[in-house]
Amino acid sequence: MILKKHFTLVELVCAMLVMMVVALVIGTAGSSFYNGYRRSNEAVAKLKERMAIDRVWDAALVNMVPFKWKDDNNETRYVFEGKNDELLLTTLRRVYGNDPSALTFIRFKVEDEKLIAIYSNYPILPWEEDEPGAVTQTEVIAENVSHISFQYAEQAEANEIEWFEEWEEEEHTNLPLAIRMTVEWKNGTKEYWLRRTCGVNYNSNFGNRAAATSTRATRTSNSRAGNNRGGRSSR
Repeated sequence: MILKKHFTLVELVCAMLVMMVVALVIGTAGSSFYNGYRRSNEAVAKLKERMAIDRVWDAALVNMVPFKWKDDNNETRYVFEGKNDELLLTTLRRVYGNDPSALTFIRFKVEDEKLIAIYSNYPILPWEEDEPGAVTQTEVIAENVSHISFQYAEQAEANEIEWFEEWEEEEHTNLPLAIRMTVEWKNGTKEYWLRRTCGVNYNSNFGNRAAATSTRATRTSNSRAGNNRGGRSSR
């Protein structure tokens, strides 16, 4: 004779409670894992965007050169345009095989909430409205960008730095000493990229070469005077 044992109501309630606790633990763990995975992907994507900006910005500014071109009035002008929300510059690049030039002309701006760089192997002239027909590439550097702005540095008197919201060629004899780019993201945060420019011109020594030479000559003269007096120059 087989005896059948039935579960009591208390046992059923306890079993259901145990199952609910197990399901809650599994759900919480799964939710935590998913949130961590999502945050990790967002952090990686954010890091890639910042690295892309660093890569393009460093290459453009470090290799920037003062390149000139004649305008419609046969006047020689810099192929450079420093607006508050847009930047055009000339930079050197590595030459391969049949490349026609070692120069690249780059325009930085925001379109459709994207920070882009337009590259051309033919001069993009700031005094002409239309872009050249030889645009080689448009690179999307970062997305979800609300606005960008630029500031341009110039050496003032007494080795002080003066900043300008826009760079008017008529008011300056050279290109900026440094350029700062401010990127404002859609979430309201701002980030800044500041780089020195024009490593091949007089700005590479933070101002006039004559002033730097004069400073070195003064130091050398003082050092020699100290040695002639039997003194010891400190280093």
